[in-house]
Amino acid sequence: MFSNKEFIEASRKFVCVRLESYESLEHQDLVRSFLGGRFENTAFCILAPDAEERLSGTGRSPNQGLASGRGPGRKSGDDGVIESMEKIAKSYRPRGKENEMTLQDFHTFRQALNVASGDQRLLLFVSAPEADQAKVKEALKPVFAHEDVIGKFHLDFADAAADEKWGDLIKKSPSKPSIVLIHADEFGQSGRAIDELPLNASPKDIKDALLKANEGFAVAEVRKDYGDHVSAGRRERIHFENEMEYGEDRDGDGEIDHRGGDGKSGKGMKGKGGKGKGRPQE
Repeated sequence: MFSNKEFIEASRKFVCVRLESYESLEHQDLVRSFLGGRFENTAFCILAPDAEERLSGTGRSPNQGLASGRGPGRKSGDDGVIESMEKIAKSYRPRGKENEMTLQDFHTFRQALNVASGDQRLLLFVSAPEADQAKVKEALKPVFAHEDVIGKFHLDFADAAADEKWGDLIKKSPSKPSIVLIHADEFGQSGRAIDELPLNASPKDIKDALLKANEGFAVAEVRKDYGDHVSAGRRERIHFENEMEYGEDRDGDGEIDHRGGDGKSGKGMKGKGGKGKGRPQE
């Protein structure tokens, strides 16, 4: 459904947020609030602009969350989800300019690199002190709202504490603050810098660099087969260390459900295919 053109168009009328519930207790608690106290690795809900009022039901997927709002004669499946989203959007009028989008950011660079690999997108990383990031963000807003760029890249801003050693994970990492375009490796454990721009780069220069790099990336990057990718990760014993204990709490007792075998839970090891503790990355 997320590659459905009509669904993508409908989603443009919403602020889409992906909760990282294995990296943040706050995010995990929010997932629990959607699932009646349970914790599972997917949850869905549409909220009002105040981020409090629920405008849909909750469930493991958009189909489940929006099913309660459908009456006789309403569409089902992907079409039903899109119809429900359009109906909700009609009740709200967007404010501000179209290019004043909320920019993406991750908890850590290591997480951004891992997600960029899983989603097979290039990662734009702003390696700069927080005091210098405001001007860069103003230049990036119209770029990431442009129809040729939106949805094709991931974006992350350096955190002074969490990302102090980000350069250790990257080949050809710059030695000075800059805007770095990065190609993550197969399992999101490392990557290489493929372009670098100064912090004062213009929106046009940034957009041109992104589109040029993505042309080559789209041709060379081989789409991953989920099963083959997970098997390769297991053979190579690839792991990703989570901040939160891995696993689900399906009975809602507040404790992660521990299971034996390859599904055994434990802190860390979310990475793509680690044996024992963890799970393959989506």
